[in-house]
Amino acid sequence: MTGVTFSPDGKYILTGSNNNIARLWDAQTGAEVRTFTGHTGMVSAVAFSRDGKYILTNSFDKTARLWDVQTGKELRQLIGHTDISNLNTVTFSPDGKYALTGSNDFTARLWDIHTGTQLRVLHHDREVYGVAFSPDGKQILTGAYDKTARLWDTETGAQLRVFSIPNDGASSVAFSPDSKTILAGSWDGMARLWDAQTGALLHQLSGHTEAAWAVAFSPDGNFALTGSNDSTARLWDTRTGAELRRFTGHAAGLAGVAFSPDGKHVLTGSNDGTARLWDTDYHDTIRYLCGRLLRDFSDDERTQYGIVDKEPTCPKP
Repeated sequence: MTGVTFSPDGKYILTGSNNNIARLWDAQTGAEVRTFTGHTGMVSAVAFSRDGKYILTNSFDKTARLWDVQTGKELRQLIGHTDISNLNTVTFSPDGKYALTGSNDFTARLWDIHTGTQLRVLHHDREVYGVAFSPDGKQILTGAYDKTARLWDTETGAQLRVFSIPNDGASSVAFSPDSKTILAGSWDGMARLWDAQTGALLHQLSGHTEAAWAVAFSPDGNFALTGSNDSTARLWDTRTGAELRRFTGHAAGLAGVAFSPDGKHVLTGSNDGTARLWDTDYHDTIRYLCGRLLRDFSDDERTQYGIVDKEPTCPKP
């Protein structure tokens, strides 16, 4: 799997893949609902429109494509990038009128969804690895291998602020739901939280041992989720920067992460060919498992499920 996301109502999961296909899944049953075929390269990034009627895919074939969710029909191709796309490099504007894409051609591009017209080109000095709209759609956030994340005015294309990232640069970006904070994963394994208005660095989320390929905010903004090439996803407290939980079990690096619309579940997509659904609060998982165990968890099991508190895992009845 490459990019992953939930539908706005949480009923469906959308995944990209290395075999040039995007797939729609039933979030409750895990059944495959529909495939979106037509790309001639890896589908590296996927997105749902806010009304849930359309999806966008970005691909190694240098195109982004708009699809009808109900029919699986391709509606439009966005053609203009001159190099392959990367993970987390496609998104809809909140009003559904525009698309934003990023590419190895050192640019992010703004498109009119209804006509396929390219409206604006935003330039970096190296490959672009992440794109996002602010929740009100007035600003664009991009992250690139040039050691920066950059904030842009959507209407004018003016660059508003540059966030410096040491070492190799940004590998993924996200806006908080209230627009006040931005998050960027980086090639050094860290994720960083900044104040969007002042540019002040708020927290460094340190723990991953390889590039943080994917980042996301919870719907309430209280938590951040990071996915890394070290095969783990991690949950963080955005107010303190503390690591709260570690999701382990994938056999290869993580390429995408997402929260469900209600924030109760986490979705991870991995280069091991699977996407996995988790409870955000490990206590939900533990309550389920404790109901089926006749003993407490071992130390290894506590580590496996990311249990960090010191109390007995399964309280005695």
